[in-house]
Amino acid sequence: MSLDTLTLDTNSAEVPMVPWQDFVEAFQWSQGEHVALIGPTGSGKTNLAYWLLPKRRYIVVFGTKPKDPSLVAFGKHNGFQILRTWNPKTTAQREPRRILWPDASNLDSDRVQRSVFSMAMAHMYRQGGWCLYIDELWYLCQILGLTKAVKVYLLQARAMEISLVVATQRPAWVPVEVYDQSTHLFFWRDSDSRNLRRLAELSVINAETIMWVLARLPKYHVLYVNTRTGEMMITRPPAPEKGNK
Repeated sequence: MSLDTLTLDTNSAEVPMVPWQDFVEAFQWSQGEHVALIGPTGSGKTNLAYWLLPKRRYIVVFGTKPKDPSLVAFGKHNGFQILRTWNPKTTAQREPRRILWPDASNLDSDRVQRSVFSMAMAHMYRQGGWCLYIDELWYLCQILGLTKAVKVYLLQARAMEISLVVATQRPAWVPVEVYDQSTHLFFWRDSDSRNLRRLAELSVINAETIMWVLARLPKYHVLYVNTRTGEMMITRPPAPEKGNK
């Protein structure tokens, strides 16, 4: 493997490997464009999400785990307020950066989470202009049963200038709209056959190229795909800054 490109023997295509700083300068993310982060646990999805989110003005992060020290540190470092419930009367201007984190300490916490997140998504949709980050889309869809709301966001929220940022380690079990409605896709190395089959079903991007690259990506490197332009490149985000861990 070259330091500069991955050359695919099947079609002589090349996917450039670029330094992180060069990627940062080239990456353009407009309000209303969706982003998907797809890779196994520990690959670097959260690190990349924490780099992306401060680029937006009005941000809501859905906290789903009982404890998440990295999310607490990220919120403190970037001026986020941690909220257990959603107040629809509070304006985005008053609380522009929120971590919505209903109690998740019990086995039946999903009922409370579903209610709080559903209310928040409905209000943000009406208001427009938000960026919503979901740290594990599979959980929101399969456990909390919010697949319909997620699909509406993916299909319709662009008109409301809402950006949805989703992360998942189970690409075979999330709505296919994640792939064809997201402008920006980030993939980490994955050898799971079910996940690769899901990619093979997609027609909006070069699935064959993506699968070839994913089987060969170095650790912590990420493949970026712009589904609108077809642009692809590989980069490696830096380790998280102190205070964002």
